[in-house]
Amino acid sequence: MAAFEFINSCSKENVKTKSNGVLKWTHPPEGVTAINCDAAWSDENNGGLGVALRNHEGVCIGGAHGQAFLSSVEAAEATAILLGVNVALDMGLKDVIVQSDSLSIITELNSSSSCKNWKITQIIDDIKWKKVFFNSITWDWIPREANQVADAAALLGKRMMGLNRWVNRPPSSLLSVLRNDGLPCPPLVAV
Repeated sequence: MAAFEFINSCSKENVKTKSNGVLKWTHPPEGVTAINCDAAWSDENNGGLGVALRNHEGVCIGGAHGQAFLSSVEAAEATAILLGVNVALDMGLKDVIVQSDSLSIITELNSSSSCKNWKITQIIDDIKWKKVFFNSITWDWIPREANQVADAAALLGKRMMGLNRWVNRPPSSLLSVLRNDGLPCPPLVAV
């Protein structure tokens, strides 16, 4: 029952339901940046990480995607959140909401006790330690349907070599996902 209440309270805050019943991401409060994080995973210890940072108007102000060779899907999800926190720190952001569709990782981050999964303890500890560099940081679970931009970035990262970061201009392959969220995004510019 407690898990259901936790999921229900988080999802009401961070998503909205459209008239057709589809869950969509919603923007954070003014002055706060949402960091959407996700991992794409396959059984061969091969995955992708995806992060998108959006301001209170829903504008994508930065992000990252890259390939990850990790031992588990939990390690990949936690590493995606660590990447998101690092990108936010690099951008000098001070008030953030970290959003992920990995309930187990968000539960670990919200817990005051030590990590129950020894395989990801170091990653969780690294994330929690960085909390001191923010004025405010919260860890929120959101449904997968409301985390589509981070999912698309993670899938892109799985196909890429290395880590790719961007500021203000997400990769063109993510623009349609941002538009599907009904949010502003940079126009396509022919080069």
